[in-house]
Amino acid sequence: MVRNDTNKKLGGLSFELEWYCEKKEEKGVNLVTCYKKETGLGEACRLTAKALKTGGINYSLKNSDEWRNELSWVYRDADESTYNVNIFHVNPDHFEGVYNWLGRSFWDKRYSIGYWYWELPDFPDEWTKAFEYVDEVWAASEFTLNSIKVKSPVPVKLIPPCIKVDSISRICRKDFNLPENRFLFLTMYDSWSFKDRKNPQGTIEAFKDAFSPKDTSVGLVIKINNSDSKPDEINKLTESAKGYNNIYFIKKKLERSDVNALINMCDCFVSLHRSEGFGLVLAEAMYLGIPVIGTNWSGNKDFMNYDNSCPVDYELVKLGKDIGPYKAYQIWAEADRDQCAYYMKELISNKDYYDKIAQNGKKTIRRLYSPQRIGKMIRERLESLRLL
Repeated sequence: MVRNDTNKKLGGLSFELEWYCEKKEEKGVNLVTCYKKETGLGEACRLTAKALKTGGINYSLKNSDEWRNELSWVYRDADESTYNVNIFHVNPDHFEGVYNWLGRSFWDKRYSIGYWYWELPDFPDEWTKAFEYVDEVWAASEFTLNSIKVKSPVPVKLIPPCIKVDSISRICRKDFNLPENRFLFLTMYDSWSFKDRKNPQGTIEAFKDAFSPKDTSVGLVIKINNSDSKPDEINKLTESAKGYNNIYFIKKKLERSDVNALINMCDCFVSLHRSEGFGLVLAEAMYLGIPVIGTNWSGNKDFMNYDNSCPVDYELVKLGKDIGPYKAYQIWAEADRDQCAYYMKELISNKDYYDKIAQNGKKTIRRLYSPQRIGKMIRERLESLRLL
């Protein structure tokens, strides 16, 4: 329900929960997002749907964007959402637009939850208006929770995404023009998610530090989503790999099952990100038994440790300039390229270490982030509010 008086909202919470519970709408969840998009936000919503289904919670899906190239998702659009709980996989800065699109009636007498990902320590002041549209916030990681709760007038709860990779196409390396008999590292990013934050350049430089351009035993694969949106940026990235015939770029749009196949056919996933709200692709790679090298800071610290992955040391630095929603005063991590290069060589040369990291990572994700466990977590939270 939308409220303009934050203090009233907190003070009247129990009364309002009585109101939600007495409402005659069917108990369940209306999921709202651009879930048909092949983006991190769209995938996060699809994973919430899996958790709800596994938890035995009725749900409907309301798509907030008609653009679509995610072809593998079996979805069910709702012309009218009739359940008593709304969960919005919508970034805080887009809430007003979604409110204008759906209208106030979509909020009236429903318990509304914002499921938010945020990647830096300080939650933006200019986004705090979004709290007016939600009764509570779910955060995917401890890092995001700690950032949001400082400024939130509503409850903030840790509800991580479930991780389940169950759609893998039968394509192989040859379909991507990748060599069959090389140890392949993979990194990927979406140009809409800001290259400076994802830092594919750092992975390229670490690979160049570790291996010569003539080394035919290894390769680095760089998958770029929405590469046509920032051609100058992509050109600079490809130019930095000039002379390295063992660095491969994949720029075409892929279905989700093909992305999963690409992760599965490579030998190691690398992310020298400067910050992550959760680190979905890192968790998916670990789920598949693919060793992960990743910056040891931000959301992915919830599931990465020295026994199940290769955490990379870092130095916290100020951004120094505004980059999209990330302001100059904020801090993020600059990963140690030398340590990343060491991990790269160690995973290739030490099979016992490789196998240990692969198996422990797989066990961690499948135990902590199963649809059953996350579905139960969601059900218990909603039941505690008497919404189910």
